[in-house]
Amino acid sequence: MTPVTTLLRKRLLKWLEQHRYPYEQRGYNNLDRLYGVIRPGDVVLVEGRSEMSRLIKLFSGSSWSHAALYVGDALAEFGTPAQKRHLNRYGKDARHMLVEAFSGKGVIASPISIYEDYNIRICRPYGILDTDLEQVILQVIGKIGMHYDDQNILEIALIALQAIWRPVNRLSLKACLGNCNDFQVICSGMIAQAFQSVGYPIVPAMLPRNTPRDRLDAYSAANPYGGGLIMRHYTQISPKDFDLSPNFEIIKYNLNGNAGFDYKCLWVEKL
Repeated sequence: MTPVTTLLRKRLLKWLEQHRYPYEQRGYNNLDRLYGVIRPGDVVLVEGRSEMSRLIKLFSGSSWSHAALYVGDALAEFGTPAQKRHLNRYGKDARHMLVEAFSGKGVIASPISIYEDYNIRICRPYGILDTDLEQVILQVIGKIGMHYDDQNILEIALIALQAIWRPVNRLSLKACLGNCNDFQVICSGMIAQAFQSVGYPIVPAMLPRNTPRDRLDAYSAANPYGGGLIMRHYTQISPKDFDLSPNFEIIKYNLNGNAGFDYKCLWVEKL
């Protein structure tokens, strides 16, 4: 890109990352309770406040505009200078870290406490093997420092619009979106790639109903889908897919562990 194009791109990204509209938080985030419930490997969905978040929510048809992977204190365990800087910068919050990708920032590590005043959702992969989960976490941590694939976001948006304009056109399940290299990622695609690398499904496509019966019967009876699955390319995964996935549990941490939920005492005005 020319210097002028680069400058315009940076200014556009900076504008998109600014807060542009009123934000309604739907519940207080009790951090102490969150810390007691969340586990490394959980996916944290965020309803962002920026113009970029608004656009992502618009074309994805979901409240969730961002996804991050909770890694807990795994970064501190590495003991590298970069990880020690996290300890010095965030103090006790460095034990509760996320790895996430942002346009204009790339892949970074942040404490989950930065989302205390945001709407968030915790999605937990159900039944994943401990060794596979460890591999997922290590793979995402290894992405720190990579650039953000802005082209990927643009192509997902265009596909969403195309579905309205020309519904007959369908994207190949295995098609890669964006720049398709090993140096650029988006938030949800980075996490999806890690889970898919160990064979864990997010929103797989199922074989069509007209598939020959013998092909369907060939799969294990333990398969809850009742047939074979086709893995979507990780660049096609958006934050809402973790919410919609039948394989991720939704963790209601604000109520989790509450012995007796006295909902009548919550209101400012008496009933």
